Amino acid sequence: MRTEHIAAVLLAAGTSSRFGEEDKLMAQWRGKSVAVHTLEAVASIAFAELVAVVRPFAQAPELHRRLERRGYSIVVNDRSEEGMSASIVRAVQHVQPIRRCRGILICLADMPDVPQTHYNRICMAAQDSRSVVASTDGFSSSPPAFIGRKHFPELLALRGDQGARALLSHGIQIEAMTACLRDIDTPEDLLDGKPL
Repeated sequence: MRTEHIAAVLLAAGTSSRFGEEDKLMAQWRGKSVAVHTLEAVASIAFAELVAVVRPFAQAPELHRRLERRGYSIVVNDRSEEGMSASIVRAVQHVQPIRRCRGILICLADMPDVPQTHYNRICMAAQDSRSVVASTDGFSSSPPAFIGRKHFPELLALRGDQGARALLSHGIQIEAMTACLRDIDTPEDLLDGKPL
């Protein structure tokens, strides 16, 4: 499917509880903030809409500013303790009235190593608004993932921190190297990004 028919949804509202006091999305990774790697890669593709689900401005002012500069519509999730599902629900509620969007590409802000080519491969594998296309490392399904509009009712009913994992496991699987799909959860995860 052409990206002009897809809304890219950047999930960036997590509490980062395993990371400690620092905001992991603003932590430095290979010369840029973790989230900046992702938001720039996604924004460089011609999507119908760029949407970011984030914590309130007072909790993440720098992230809000960077997203606004790159043209993202900001959706605030002030209940991030409810898990990833709460962010997905808010994103779908925002995208649903935008009729030109035949689905959403779910991207995680704490996955800085996903290349633009992988986002494109996911979108190209989506046939229509019934499609579900997930990333896989050969073992499990994960974002980045495309979910077609026909599945929006199912997404709106999500609860907890499992997100859309059950739905993704039944979709088309696009393989990527494990290193591309890893996310930053702890300060130790950042050590791999330091130049040798």
